[in-house]
Amino acid sequence: MDKIHSLSSQLTLLFFDHDHHWLHVIIHFILVVTPLTLLILAVTYIYSAINRELVERRNYSFNSKVCNLNLPGRITLLIKKYTYKQQAYIALGALLILPVTYATLELPKQIINNALDGDSYDQSTTFLSLSQINFLFFLCGLYLISLAANGGLKFILNFYKGSISEGLIKRLRLMIFSLHRRSDKDKRSEHLAPVILQEVEPICAFSGDSVAVPLIQGGTVLTIITFMLLQNVALGAAVIALLPVQLIVIPIFQRRINALVYERLQEVRFLNEQIVKEKDNKINTGQRLIRLSFNKLYFLRLKLFKTKFIMKSLNNFIMNLTPFFFYTVGGYLVIEGKLSLGALVASLASYKDLASAIRELFQYYQSLQDARTRYSAMISYTRSIKTPF
Repeated sequence: MDKIHSLSSQLTLLFFDHDHHWLHVIIHFILVVTPLTLLILAVTYIYSAINRELVERRNYSFNSKVCNLNLPGRITLLIKKYTYKQQAYIALGALLILPVTYATLELPKQIINNALDGDSYDQSTTFLSLSQINFLFFLCGLYLISLAANGGLKFILNFYKGSISEGLIKRLRLMIFSLHRRSDKDKRSEHLAPVILQEVEPICAFSGDSVAVPLIQGGTVLTIITFMLLQNVALGAAVIALLPVQLIVIPIFQRRINALVYERLQEVRFLNEQIVKEKDNKINTGQRLIRLSFNKLYFLRLKLFKTKFIMKSLNNFIMNLTPFFFYTVGGYLVIEGKLSLGALVASLASYKDLASAIRELFQYYQSLQDARTRYSAMISYTRSIKTPF
């Protein structure tokens, strides 16, 4: 601990002229505690991912043989099997967005520092020796072009993502319908309609985002952090100061949500069976079970709402707390003359995009877990359908 404390003091003096006690605490947190926590979380995640991969590979052959649809045992393999070519185009488009994103961050800083600052403006060093006004309009034109290019590329990618999802939805629905056609027409096969109409869509809707969101949003996060690190290392580190807290808190809530989603799916199928039995038998013996099922679905939905909203509120609070480090560290650097005002303003403006990208990544994680849960439930359900051999 003494070594860590000493390292924090050295880092504070490296970036600042003196070691204020409040500044020492902040630098200790963002430059020592945060990197160590991220390292521990990264090692833990890699170990868990490798272990999960080994388990899923052992179960893959069993899942493929038992599943009547002859589908892969996990949703990521399903997406890879049927959409890998389209995902490659998505990846290429996502990579094209990153340099345009960086341009939208750098140009506002150049406008403030070089075009608007009349005292430091030097016409001989500008492009084609432009006057200050013409140079301002030139930079603003480049900024407008970069915004248009960024919006256009994202529109194309979003439309293409939707087409990928709809294509996989259509394919999986046809496969489940063919299972219904060749089944022995047992009672369970008659209940495939809710699976075809309701459960396939949220599963396959994830396919369009499976590659695009990590590349686009993850690339945006890395681009913005790189931009901030180039302005000042301490300012860039402040951006991810609270990221370890999010990486610890969000998965805890998500595991609870996954369990509730799976339980709700099973209850919906049970309710569907009871309603069909009630209609076929024309008796009232199943009404009590149906009412109990309605009540259970109601309370399950309330639990889902409570868990999701608590997780969302905590995440929003953490995201809104991050600008505190910007104003503290960045403001001090501007006052000391170690950071330009344009760089701080550009960093503050870009944090809005950074926060949005981080939220998108956490939503992607939630969508992935939800799709995995639903896909696993669908695979388990189709195994029980009897088909002639």
